[in-house]
Amino acid sequence: GAAVLGVPVKPTIKEVGEDGRVVRTLNRSLLWEVQTPQCIRPGLLKEGFDLVARENLEVTDDVSIIEAMGLPVKVTPGSYSNLKITTPDDLIAAEQFLDLEA
Repeated sequence: GAAVLGVPVKPTIKEVGEDGRVVRTLNRSLLWEVQTPQCIRPGLLKEGFDLVARENLEVTDDVSIIEAMGLPVKVTPGSYSNLKITTPDDLIAAEQFLDLEA
């Protein structure tokens, strides 16, 4: 299996259809935002990458590969201050957070 850090989501999450209408509201108490690091034995991850390539799977992170293999992924509580930097807005938020910490 694998292990990953995560935090419970705070916002309300809606599933939205292609027409822009709300399909349903997801149960926030069951949802976690996963973070890094994501811990997976290298050999297992290689097997997973082979599976993704062979079956043309769409995955969003490394532990999604382990899920696709049918193996367990353990979530360990992380911290809301463990920010993911993906977009320019994320970088601005991280800089502001670091300024507060200084």
